[in-house]
Amino acid sequence: MAVRLQLLNPGAEPWTVAGAVLKDATGAEEVELSAWQVSAIAPGAMGFVVVGAEREPGQLACPCTLKLWEAQGPRTVTLGNVTFPAGEQAGKQGAARE
Repeated sequence: MAVRLQLLNPGAEPWTVAGAVLKDATGAEEVELSAWQVSAIAPGAMGFVVVGAEREPGQLACPCTLKLWEAQGPRTVTLGNVTFPAGEQAGKQGAARE
């Protein structure tokens, strides 16, 4: 499972992802995600971050919350109500939607 996110950095400093986690609706289960980006997102600019895991999302009680945090500071990105396609479609599409 991998998701490509386009993010806007409204801050005054560049933003670089340091980590990501997907937490289920109950808060009891979470999956640590690998995070990757080509370069830091410049202030006031849009940029892409890719997060992914080998674990099937069907094992989580969704809707889930996706949380990303930056390398050099306290700013986080939190996306709620993340769901996944049901059944075989998840394997074919491999995409999350908000």
